[in-house]
Amino acid sequence: MKRRSKIILVVIALVLCCVASVTGATYGLLYETFSTRNHLIAGSLKVTLVRQQLISKNIDSNGNMRSVIDDSVKDFTSSTQDNIFGIGTDTLLVPGSSFTAEMKIGNNGDVAFYYYVEVIFNSVISDSEFASMLKFSVESEGGVKKETLIKDGLTLGENDQGLGLVQVGASESFTVKLEYLDNDKNNNAENKVVIFDLLVHAEQQVN
Repeated sequence: MKRRSKIILVVIALVLCCVASVTGATYGLLYETFSTRNHLIAGSLKVTLVRQQLISKNIDSNGNMRSVIDDSVKDFTSSTQDNIFGIGTDTLLVPGSSFTAEMKIGNNGDVAFYYYVEVIFNSVISDSEFASMLKFSVESEGGVKKETLIKDGLTLGENDQGLGLVQVGASESFTVKLEYLDNDKNNNAENKVVIFDLLVHAEQQVN
């Protein structure tokens, strides 16, 4: 399951007109009033997120490992119960299975933002040993690479630079990958279940 999250920071642009006053002589009745207006404009952080391609390497109905490329564009900008890897609740994985999604994050707002990915592991109803065999990785267009085991549930790229910086009106591609690692404990994961969420965060760049 994939969920999308963005942290919106409001930008305030404040324009102040000059205020002038005139003081007459002590015996005079002349005076003048100047009015002023404060203009407050709140900027916006608007993010789009789409999947451009999905490469799935998994077993087919006959149990044979095969790769499938899906070039259809899928929009994940709005909240959805779909996941970026196209994995259904009845999808079976085997050691060597992998799912690679090429994503594009766009900036339709008024401020530059950096982005990062959070992995949330549901340890209550998931098998921890199976989760320790599942690796999630992300690589940005700029070559920033981060990875975590699903069991560890790390947040990847959460710092002042994030995985990448997206300017106003621009977009950046990044790749996320899920792999079922092959090791000598794979048999312990047979018929086990793992549930985790992915959150893509976008935060205003302030430096």
